[in-house]
Amino acid sequence: MNISRRDLLKASAAVVAAPGLTASAVEKLQNILAGQATAPVIWLQGQSCTGCSVSLLNSIYYATIDDLLLNVIDLEFHPTVMAAAGNLAVSAAEQAQSAGGYVLVVEGAVPSGAGGKYCHIWPGMTIEQAVLEFAAGAGFILAVGSCAAYGGMAGGSPNPTQAQGLGEILGDDSRLINIPGCPAHPDWIVGTIAYLLTYGEAPPLDNDSRPLEYFGDRIHNNCPNRHKHKYSGPEATVLGDAGCLKKIGCRGQWTYADCFMRKWNSGEAASFGVNWCIGARTPCQGCVEPSFPDGMSPFFEQAQDIKDLMS
Repeated sequence: MNISRRDLLKASAAVVAAPGLTASAVEKLQNILAGQATAPVIWLQGQSCTGCSVSLLNSIYYATIDDLLLNVIDLEFHPTVMAAAGNLAVSAAEQAQSAGGYVLVVEGAVPSGAGGKYCHIWPGMTIEQAVLEFAAGAGFILAVGSCAAYGGMAGGSPNPTQAQGLGEILGDDSRLINIPGCPAHPDWIVGTIAYLLTYGEAPPLDNDSRPLEYFGDRIHNNCPNRHKHKYSGPEATVLGDAGCLKKIGCRGQWTYADCFMRKWNSGEAASFGVNWCIGARTPCQGCVEPSFPDGMSPFFEQAQDIKDLMS
């Protein structure tokens, strides 16, 4: 799908409603989208499936990925998106590091086992070393995806590589913003970057360092099946059944995200997506939560200790 720059700039007015931007900020963001400001970004990949990068490539709501890369951010290094490779790519990352003031994005968990040797981003540089070194010169640090934020699937039991999230590596760092998800929704990533560029500071965050704009509402409270459960409606017993999904393992009671509104696979600018897990009659697995996956397992089985599901 192709949209003109004029259409893109008009669509950016929708940002007034999200992610927490006021009307006075829209003109600044439009200037950014018009190419009058950029932000250098260094994107490192640790233990991951690259799913969050693939998700970002499907960005449409705020800006298409080509407009984002050409006019909004200056992507200095991304191992699977940039055209350069080998020494040329490494030198680009190192030059950006020397300049400082960049946004550091980390996708994937950081293994600390065996001295970090389970994951190298290039010869002689482990992802653990890279996170520590590149974080030093960063203006902001984004942990994109649940693996980068909290360890995620890579850090699941028995975790032989001792994979960790950025918070465990960097400690209590005020520059760190977690954008979890398996994968992270492209709007969460782009909207957070838009906020940083517009205000020059982190958006309001919850206790897990997630932007409240996207992770402030509980899935259970906004579930379209909730009224059915409350009034003794149908309960699903197998995937694909209509009704409340608690018996087949829904973890929406514990999960905070705006999937119920934002959904996935938007078809045009300023338009939300077409479906989400519960809409597809499969249970929420709590992929944005720090306890995912171990704390949400076993999947597809009813949790025994949810006390106030009816509330």
